[in-house]
This record gives sequence, structure tokens and C-alpha cells, in this order.
Amino acid sequence: MEQATVTHYELLGVPTTADTAEIKRAYQRRLRTSHPDMGGSTGLFRLVQEAYEVLSDPARRAAYDRAPKDRNSGHAGGSSNQGPQQERSQSQSDPSQQKPERAFAEMEQPPTPIPWTGPAVEYRPPLVPPSGKPQKIRRPAPLWTKTWRTVLFVLGSVCTVPPLFSTIWYFSTTQSNPNWLVMGLTCLLATGLTAGFWFVLAMLPKWWTTRKRPAPPTVLASAYLVEEIIGRPVHGEPGRGLSVGRFGEKAEIGAEGERRTARLITDSVLPAIPSARLINGLRWPGSEHADLDHAVIAGNRIALIDSKMWADGAYWWDNKQLFRNGRELKAFRLGAGVEAIRTAYPGFVVEGWVVLHSSSGSLTMPSVERAGMFPLPGRAPVRLVTPLELVSEVHAFLVQGDAPHAVQVPALAALLRSML
Repeated sequence: MEQATVTHYELLGVPTTADTAEIKRAYQRRLRTSHPDMGGSTGLFRLVQEAYEVLSDPARRAAYDRAPKDRNSGHAGGSSNQGPQQERSQSQSDPSQQKPERAFAEMEQPPTPIPWTGPAVEYRPPLVPPSGKPQKIRRPAPLWTKTWRTVLFVLGSVCTVPPLFSTIWYFSTTQSNPNWLVMGLTCLLATGLTAGFWFVLAMLPKWWTTRKRPAPPTVLASAYLVEEIIGRPVHGEPGRGLSVGRFGEKAEIGAEGERRTARLITDSVLPAIPSARLINGLRWPGSEHADLDHAVIAGNRIALIDSKMWADGAYWWDNKQLFRNGRELKAFRLGAGVEAIRTAYPGFVVEGWVVLHSSSGSLTMPSVERAGMFPLPGRAPVRLVTPLELVSEVHAFLVQGDAPHAVQVPALAALLRSML
């Protein structure tokens, strides 16, 4: 009599169409009940681990799905460990199965850019031609000098207290002593020298790092940027701010989403607007940790883009709540970032987009539905779009600005200095 066996999917409680993220979540939930310390058994715990090892490996999972008859028959009463062992031997013998499959398909070809018919690129303010006399400029002080000053100012204040109190004591209690004036002035001089010593020690790093130094042969009128940098259309590496140690496997998924967005902008938007510049990985104004995925600047307009690579489904967004297939998800923070950039760059029109990439690589997926509700206070409205919608909307937004052919040098320089 054949004995029916429980499949790995049934053991973890997931459907056969579950993706890797769902399998991992189910595995973590199952561990809480199957672990011997949590009331489970050693055998059940080993089976749960074995199921996760098979289903989390694309090659082993494909081999497992191709052999349902072997699983149901149990290999004539053999143990449950024989299945994974045979799968390992099959994957080793078949060279086509040794390479794991990608978790996501390649993205479709970005749309062809619209040819640019406007005037030539113009730099505002214009580049300063090199003069015979070497020009000297001051660079901004590094951030570590501020911490250095704070620490030394505190130590200097503590060291200045004893001579200061001695001065006050001599001037107030020893006036009957014929030498009180000499002693008081001595204490006052010691106080001044102590305070001056610590002040110079605290300010010396800033003075040294911000001293005037010769600039490159070509500099910009109001920013420290060379012409080679200002003429580069793409700056920064997408996904660089995502740490695998901090975000785990989500870091690679997020980095892939940012790479796809950068490819869309580079292939479809930048050729259509020669003055446009793409900056990947910006520091949130006033923060050292939060970041903005992408910024595209052309003329007096800045487009901020947040990249997401989520599962396909029906998404609904009203600038306050986000749902996928009727289930509420965590809303975006990009609206607050748009408001922060608007405050930091007065005179510029700033808008935000969140692009949802599909693991299938389709430019028209997933399905997005939007409602016209007002955002929360302190947050700007954000558009939730597909990759194809992102290209058309960002292009139209940048072209409709004032002088889209102009590169606003000070704003671009400030964005580049805020890169992660």
C-alpha cells in the first residue's frame, strides 16, 4: 500500500505559485511552531528546514516540481530524505540545472526617445574661462570638523573654569593684600590664554580645510565643479545606498528596481532633453540616513523618483493609503522628501513619482489605480506609475519648464554635493 506524503508546499502552508518572499515568511512562521524549544519535535523541525532549502533554491524547486509522481509514491517506502538527495544528484549531473534561475526577468526595451529640437545646451551661470592668474577658492569644511569643534569647546570650557573662578576670587576677597591687583591680573591673563588656546585648537581643522587653494583650470561661477563633471549626464550608481547587511535579500531586489529606473531615464529621457542630468542616490535634506533614489533636473524643474520592485497585482493609491489586491501596505515617504527639496531649492518646480517595476520585466505592469485625494499635511502629492508612464510623464514635466535647455549650475552642484 502506498503511503501519501505531505508536499513541501503543504508543509509550509503556501500555494505552489508562491514566490521566494512568501516562502521565506511562511518558513519563519513555521519555525515558531516546529522548533523543539517551542513545543515542536526534532523530526518536524528537520522537515521544515528541508522544505525551505528545496523551495528557496530555484533549481532544486524546479526539479521538485517536475517529479510529483516520485513524491507521492515515496519511492517504495523510502525515507523523505531521498527526494532532496536525488534532486541534488540530478542537478549535479545536468549542467543546465547547476546555474540558479534569476528571481526576475529582464526588463523590456525602453521606449525610443523623442528627438530634441530645441536650442543648444546653455550653462547658467556660464563657465568662467581660466585667467592668467591662478584662481583660489574655499571648499566647504568636512563634517568631522563640526564634531571636533564641539568636543574641544566642551573641554576648553571645563579647563577655563578654574582660572576664571580664581580671578573672581582675587578681585573680590583679597583687596587688602598689596599684591591683589598683580595676582588678579595674573589670573585674568591665565583665563584668557586658556580660553584662547582651546579656541584655536578647536577651530584649527576648519581653518585648515577651508583655506583658499588653487581651483581647477575651469570652474563654475558659483559652484566648485569642473566642466567635465557638469557635462556628465548621469551621476552616482543606482542602488549603492542599499546595504545587504541591513536589508538582507531585499537590498538586491531594491537595487534592481533602481537600476531599471536609471536605465529608463538614461535611455529614454536624457537623450530627449540634452540638458537633463540624472543623480542617483541623494541624501534627504537635513538627514544623514534617509535617501532619495533618483533626481532628474532640467531647467528650473526637478523630478524626484522612488523605485519599487514589488509583486504584480492591483495597486490603489490616494496619496494617503496604499493597497495591493485589497490589502493595505505601508505608504510612501517621498511626499515629505518632495516638500524638503522644495524648501531647499526655492524657485524650482519639484514633483515626485513612485515607479512600480514588475518582476516579469513588463513596462506596463503592475496595474495601478489612483484616486485624487489630498495628501497628508507636510507631504506633496506623489504619482504612482508604471515604468512606461514614468518615461512619458517625467519627459513632459521637464520639457514644460522654463528654459529646459539650460543647466542650472548652482542647483546641480548642490544636488551633487548631497549625493550619498
